[in-house]
Amino acid sequence: MTLNTRRPARGRALRRPTVLATAVLVGATALYATPNAVAADRWGPGFSVPDDQNTPGASHLGAYGAPGAPVSGISGRAYCADPTLAGPSEGGQYGKATEVSTWTSKVTGQKVSKENTARAAYVLSKYGDTANDTLAGAVDAAVYSFLEQGTTYALPNGKRALERVSYPNVPKEVKTKAQGLITEAGKLAGPYKVNLHTPAALKPGEKATITLDVTAASGQKVPGVQISLNGAGAVAGAGTVTTNDEGVATASITPAKAGTVELKAVAKDLPASTLTAHLPANDKAQRMLLAGGTTTAEAQLKITVDALKGSIKLLKTASDTKKPLSGVQFEAKDEAGKTVAKGTTNTQGLWQIDDLPPGNYTIHEVQAVEGYQLAVDQNITVVDGKTSDVSVIDVKIPQPEKPKPRPVDITELPKTGA
Repeated sequence: MTLNTRRPARGRALRRPTVLATAVLVGATALYATPNAVAADRWGPGFSVPDDQNTPGASHLGAYGAPGAPVSGISGRAYCADPTLAGPSEGGQYGKATEVSTWTSKVTGQKVSKENTARAAYVLSKYGDTANDTLAGAVDAAVYSFLEQGTTYALPNGKRALERVSYPNVPKEVKTKAQGLITEAGKLAGPYKVNLHTPAALKPGEKATITLDVTAASGQKVPGVQISLNGAGAVAGAGTVTTNDEGVATASITPAKAGTVELKAVAKDLPASTLTAHLPANDKAQRMLLAGGTTTAEAQLKITVDALKGSIKLLKTASDTKKPLSGVQFEAKDEAGKTVAKGTTNTQGLWQIDDLPPGNYTIHEVQAVEGYQLAVDQNITVVDGKTSDVSVIDVKIPQPEKPKPRPVDITELPKTGA
């Protein structure tokens, strides 16, 4: 048997070795013929297409993966990442999957932007692990478009990109789907941020609605995200909520008492924002990007819960007439003796103090109406959200008794000068 030892041509994306139609054993490695126009199932979901030199069946549009495990060292579905290098069958043993946050194109030699790296990761994470030929082909085309933006391998206008999705055996849906994935990733790719929106004020024992959302790097709210909400110092109305079609979820919490409420929201199983790559032993072969993967985003928020304010309602009456007394001046003092409010009773004899923190207070009459004595101080307790009533009765100042006339006996004097 004669082995075709032709070197791989550059530009043959996912190129498979061209060999005879029978197995050839070289040392301990068996190389298998791959006749033109055969189904791509042995390599993974997708389509066998000509390479950039128009060699039929020498390139693959889609994913490499089970069944068949065509790439040594890779057990899951993976996608080629370097269109100008040899296909994965010439990579030798691939190394352990490694997460990478930055990516450099071997076509341009330039670092790919963080945005496009995250968008490629989004597509691979959400759609890459598929057995569907059309979807796998679309993922492949979309990933190249992000990682090789501005080159011939990138949609919407790259010549080679358009060739790959336009061969007769490739359904038109591949191109349409790929463009849809590119648009979607532009809106919904990470990194992600969890946002919590609370009312301006929380009150002990009162239910409050919390609004949650998860935003993508674009600022777009992401629908269908499950968020776990937990709180210390509060009772969460729902342990897990899911964002709706507008990307918003709501939950109810009830603060148990005044103090600090700590809320923690965690969104798990979000699409990955970083790439996971297998590197080949032969650096002339393509790097492989692993499908799947997720990421997590979380947010914590501390909220001060003020105690509910209370009120004091004072009624001033006269002891003699039982009628209200207006114009009586009062002041309220806290436990430290500090004056917290001053006021005068109205025509109904009422004076009310609102927005008082719970605690003990002293009601002191400053000036009574004319003719009445000052009342003694009264202590009163204000509790959360309640109105405490106090009644103050003024006693009329007693009038001094008028002296009674006393009879006077006048002794008749003796007459003289008679």
